[in-house]
Amino acid sequence: MVEEERDNVNLVRISNEDEQYPRHSRAILETSPSIISFESSNIPPSVFDVLNEIYSDRTHRKCVTISYFTLLSMSLSVIFWICYWLAYNRCQNLEDPESNSFLCDLVTIFETLTFVSLSIIPFLFLYMIYSWINYFCYNPMDSIRKNCKDFKLEGDQWKKQLNYYYNKQKIKYLNCFHYKQKKELYERGYGYIILSSFGIVIDELIILSNRKNLIDNAILLEDNKLLKLIFKRTFTRPWKIHILVYLPEHTIHQRDLEQLQKLFHIQNTNDSISPSST
Repeated sequence: MVEEERDNVNLVRISNEDEQYPRHSRAILETSPSIISFESSNIPPSVFDVLNEIYSDRTHRKCVTISYFTLLSMSLSVIFWICYWLAYNRCQNLEDPESNSFLCDLVTIFETLTFVSLSIIPFLFLYMIYSWINYFCYNPMDSIRKNCKDFKLEGDQWKKQLNYYYNKQKIKYLNCFHYKQKKELYERGYGYIILSSFGIVIDELIILSNRKNLIDNAILLEDNKLLKLIFKRTFTRPWKIHILVYLPEHTIHQRDLEQLQKLFHIQNTNDSISPSST
């Protein structure tokens, strides 16, 4: 994983103005020709379609999961309320409540559980509605396709990209959950990167997109071998995040830097472009 000291490196700074998938889909990703260049779109349309299918499937499963949790919360609230009602009436009918204090304690417990479950249901329900509307009405790949630069990352650079991603994911998840996916991507030996001012796609790993310009800042590091993208805050992500993208070592020339600047709507100046690497 790239260490935090790299954040202070200032070689080139670009400030912005403004689990399981079908085997036939995975096969397309694994048999596409190896082309690495910034000059035109090098990813076949079929790869775009497969990545779109992968992320659409993930979004759909997320919506289904949220729906299940919402239904579960509603069911539990009904069960807790029934238990509370039964325990309350039973406790009230006791001639000596002290003789069965445990039953009367259950009244308070079920009352609390009922209140908690009823409190979270509205939020889950609204989130469920929002998720389904977003799933049916918005495709994150559409905004990225409009104006993007793509390339195929291979060899050591692809392994570095994988290591960076999975080391960062350890903060949020147990690494064992990603073991199978990580092994498959390592054995494949390459992956696709799609860069756009509206978002970014790193193969099957991650997609960040928005209908508006999402990139707040970009920095080229390590002699133009590494691109640090800093994303703007959004309604669903009210904090700033950054992602490091490894670039093909033998294809970054002067024209590529100019295209990166154009991609992020940067005015082309001699001071903002480093000498082309050989």
